[in-house]
Amino acid sequence: MNRPKYPPLLYLTSFLSAVGGFLFGYDTGVIAGALPLVEKVDNFFPEDKRAADSWEAAITSATVGAAFVFSFVGGFVTDRFGRKPAIIAASLVFTAGAIIMGASPNKEVLLIGRVVLGMGIGMASMCVPVYMAETSPEDIRGFLGASFQVMITFGQVTSALVDALFAKVSDGWKYDFGLAGVPAVILLVGFIFCPESPRWLVQKGREDEARTVLKQLRSASCNVEEELQDIVKICKEDEKISNTGQNSFKRMAGNASVRKALLIGIMLQFFQQLAGINTVIYYSARILQMSGISNSVSTILWISCGVNAINFFASFIGLYLVDRVGRRLLTLVSYCGIVVSLLLLAVGFTLSDTSSPAVTPSAVNNTSTGCAQFDTCYACTYEYDYMPGGGKEPLNCGFCYSPGSSGPEDSSCVAWQMNEENEMVPEQGSCSTNGENAKTFVAQYCPTKYSPMVLVGLCLYLISFQSGLGPVPWIMNAEIYPLWFRSQGVSISTGFNWALNLIVSFTFLYLIQGIGFGTWYLYAGCSAVAIVFFTFTLPETKGKSLEEMEELFSRPLWKLGRG
Repeated sequence: MNRPKYPPLLYLTSFLSAVGGFLFGYDTGVIAGALPLVEKVDNFFPEDKRAADSWEAAITSATVGAAFVFSFVGGFVTDRFGRKPAIIAASLVFTAGAIIMGASPNKEVLLIGRVVLGMGIGMASMCVPVYMAETSPEDIRGFLGASFQVMITFGQVTSALVDALFAKVSDGWKYDFGLAGVPAVILLVGFIFCPESPRWLVQKGREDEARTVLKQLRSASCNVEEELQDIVKICKEDEKISNTGQNSFKRMAGNASVRKALLIGIMLQFFQQLAGINTVIYYSARILQMSGISNSVSTILWISCGVNAINFFASFIGLYLVDRVGRRLLTLVSYCGIVVSLLLLAVGFTLSDTSSPAVTPSAVNNTSTGCAQFDTCYACTYEYDYMPGGGKEPLNCGFCYSPGSSGPEDSSCVAWQMNEENEMVPEQGSCSTNGENAKTFVAQYCPTKYSPMVLVGLCLYLISFQSGLGPVPWIMNAEIYPLWFRSQGVSISTGFNWALNLIVSFTFLYLIQGIGFGTWYLYAGCSAVAIVFFTFTLPETKGKSLEEMEELFSRPLWKLGRG
């Protein structure tokens, strides 16, 4: 069946909405490459390492924390003043945050800029999916909604590219942060000319305006009047109930269908974060280093750009399939791929550890408190090796060796230091990397034949995630709630996403220290639980109008996944 030919304004409106997703992806991703450049600025952070680490943690997490709070504020603004004003307000906040960060003279101003930025991200991550769902025709609603996720990944790959391009530029980190103002201004100016959501207009009694908007966004073959009357009917029923004095939360508590929809919406965001996507993206460069590519910070940033590019191109799979195979099947298949890929990562890391090259016995000093105490490459390069006797600073050790036909030869574990290019190099005289008998020095990975397994696992993870688990929670949360609870429902589920984002990212390093590579098995186990849960509870919403969702969730929770 051929789809109707929709007017360009519909696609232009959806594109501008998706620019909010681009800003979301850019501003959350840019910190990974910008922060190492900030660290090189003299006297920007305190000289005390612990105090500097605390500032870096605050600057990194401030955006996520502010986004969590303002995802709820966005719900209020969207419901009270409209979808369009909320998005314009978010773009203004984005612009202000970019200007503050780009002009930051010190760490305090940079922290303020990151908080302001988080305010914009929180509002946009809530109101943009709602606006896109309410303005889209039901037959391409999934496609247009998935474009939000595609633009998030495009923002991430763009941020990685910008980080790499400005890695060796004086004050390059200011360009990294400040350039976010360009798309923010595009969103601000472009959205001034976009129409308001027709469903919000009907809810506020502005039917004539809603009819005009629907005619602008629908094809000539669409029955605009029928769609409008469906919306009006639902709004009148909502108005009758609201006149009883019940607020939306009390009404939700007494409505089993909406309670089930909210539970499913929250669990979609909950399990999305428990799959470990943010930790995989954040540590992707470290994972790729197992291939023995480079110790250079600049090179690592280009590697990260490549990983984000895979992430971006994989998102088109979900964009293509979401309206063809449906949300339910796409989600379940996506989780199956995630479980397999996480197990590949876990097994690859475990085998790399257990088969780690040994340090030449004559170079090992069991009584040493420094790098010479380690007898394997993995122990030598492990980033959580600490000085025995109470020292809390990690040892900076690297593996020095001569490549041989059967593996590393004449190896030792030596201390490293940063050179002027911010690269890890062996301390002078400890490992000769030049001359006729030059050796190879690595500080963040070990030579291993299992790196292809890790690489395959990483690529499969990104493809699996972006094909289903990436876009579906955002799409479904914007479509499964009735109009009277849509802003609040999306706010709550988005808040859960940001809260879990913060928790998973914060606990990852502690998990690695506590259970090592068992962390990947843990994420795989959470995803396996998600498969079981959603097999029984996740309904198919493809082809359903927004006004049909309440009826869809009228069945018992454990039977929602049937039929």
